[in-house]
Amino acid sequence: MKTAIVLAAFGSRHKRATASLDHITERVRQTYPELPVMLAYTSKTIRGHMEKAGEAVDSVPMALKKLLAEGITHVAIQSLHLIPGTEFHELLELANDQMLRDDGFNRVEVGFPLVAGEAGVERVADAILSIGLEGKGENHAVLFMGHGTKHDGNIYYEALHRAFQKRDTSVHMGAMEAEPGIDCIIKRFKEDGVSKAYLLPFLFGAGWHASRDMVGERESSWMSRLENAGIQCEAVLKGAGEYDRLVNIWLKHLDDALRRLSRC
Repeated sequence: MKTAIVLAAFGSRHKRATASLDHITERVRQTYPELPVMLAYTSKTIRGHMEKAGEAVDSVPMALKKLLAEGITHVAIQSLHLIPGTEFHELLELANDQMLRDDGFNRVEVGFPLVAGEAGVERVADAILSIGLEGKGENHAVLFMGHGTKHDGNIYYEALHRAFQKRDTSVHMGAMEAEPGIDCIIKRFKEDGVSKAYLLPFLFGAGWHASRDMVGERESSWMSRLENAGIQCEAVLKGAGEYDRLVNIWLKHLDDALRRLSRC
């Protein structure tokens, strides 16, 4: 039995986003020094941009092909996505296809994304609140900006918001490309008398979306929209992969996947 790990991230070329990738990759290598660890990007668009810039990175199928050629028999693919959306489910399909191939791996397991299942929502909410409430004052709110998706997995953003509210009504979850969006959040903040909002990305890395859509200078950024509504803003530009409290949850999912690999 020859085992390897593939870390499957959406991917980014932004310097701040690579800090998250570097941190979690180092944590995984420290935890499993005896296992080869490969990094792969699931976003075809990001891989295309990187290839044009001479910074080619493997897709997950490419990484698996290389490992198979090296004689690896068992692979744990750890999703570095935040919710179980389209790309996570594509990893499940890929793992299934690999298992069915006569010339493939003996076994392939996929580790859950950061948030998975009802218990996962509660676990992540506790970890995030321990981050978000640091330094918050009276009439202040904490707002996490998620990406949002048309996939049914978008319900996890809503579930996290409810979990936050159950613990502290000043902490909120929003999404760029789904609900709850910034219009809903501004209305909510005005009703609550919020004078200042702390903005944090609920993204794996604090890359382009955080720099442009959350705190960018253009009128449509969340910071611009909030400040135009009379709400002072302060941003913390760190991605989820930079917080050990969240990385520990990904590592638990990876450990579960590796334990499943060892069971015939």
